[in-house]
Amino acid sequence: MASIVDNLALAFDAFTEAYRSPFRSEPRQQDVQIVEYTRFPRTSPDPAPRIGFTRDVSPSGMCIGTDYEEPVGALLRVVRRAGDGRSERPCIDRVVWCQPAGDGRFWIGLERVTSP
Repeated sequence: MASIVDNLALAFDAFTEAYRSPFRSEPRQQDVQIVEYTRFPRTSPDPAPRIGFTRDVSPSGMCIGTDYEEPVGALLRVVRRAGDGRSERPCIDRVVWCQPAGDGRFWIGLERVTSP
């Protein structure tokens, strides 16, 4: 006979089948690249893209450092730039988490929504 905990675990698994945890288990590549991003979709003209840098990157997302706090769930149009200045094609990422860093900046966890 299944316990209440077992039943809750099964129900939780069924409910969250399509949910991907923000705590990725895939390997992350520690890579520092410049990132330019803007809110998506644009609803008003922004003065300029915001600038940040990557802390780590994986196939499903990345962590960036920036001077701006972004709300969880926000969509961002993100362009990463390689060391030689070349840029990837833009992609759309979702803010999964945002935490203040000790220096007044913010670490933002992004989940890839579209491929570059």
